[in-house]
Amino acid sequence: MTEATRDAISLRGTGVVQVVQPAKGHRFTLDSILLADFCRIKPKERVLEPGAGTGIISILLAKKHRRANFTAVEVQPQLAELCERNITNNSLEDRTTVLAQDLRRLSGSLVRGSFSAIVANPPYIKEGTGRASPHAGRQIARHDRAASLPSWLNLHRFLKNGGKYCLVFPAARLAELVALMERRKLEPKRLRLVHPYGDRPASLALLESVKEGGSGLEVLPPLIVHEPGGGYTKEMREIYGIEK
Repeated sequence: MTEATRDAISLRGTGVVQVVQPAKGHRFTLDSILLADFCRIKPKERVLEPGAGTGIISILLAKKHRRANFTAVEVQPQLAELCERNITNNSLEDRTTVLAQDLRRLSGSLVRGSFSAIVANPPYIKEGTGRASPHAGRQIARHDRAASLPSWLNLHRFLKNGGKYCLVFPAARLAELVALMERRKLEPKRLRLVHPYGDRPASLALLESVKEGGSGLEVLPPLIVHEPGGGYTKEMREIYGIEK
């Protein structure tokens, strides 16, 4: 096991969550927190999280939605081990399962049409572009060499009709994402753009699509992360559960 750190994070509706993650390499970032806050999960739904890393999204959602069940998939053995450890440390093992598998080879482990929601933070950088990370784990998490964006979206086969696919992705690649989703009959239904500052272009897109859903897209107000002075905006403080 590589050197790890123990970190505490809170999200509105979850309370404090304890997460062990590598001191170097793959670590969760703001995009995972924003995606967990954006997702709408109903009681008794079965939720699939591919590329779970150390499990932060599944753990936050399981804490917030106490009558739903979660399956976290992670291909890297060390991260899958940390994911299982984090689930146990947060007393969620009765509702959260870890599969240490490649998301492209899940057909033997999961039943088609058996999930109500998929929640994903796929790699942002296409293979052959961007700067390579010296840490193998971070490289897999950031670049789509291990599994391309179409591979992630092909997981729609595990969704029920009417099931939701929620993800966070670079705003600059939103048109590409929507086109790939629509080819798989994943109809975009809710969209929220995330801006680092109020006067800056959007950096991230939070998108919820519905399998075999009808047309009609709700565009939510933008989420601004930082105030002009650099601190978090009021909404970001609310997301993190920070009073001031």
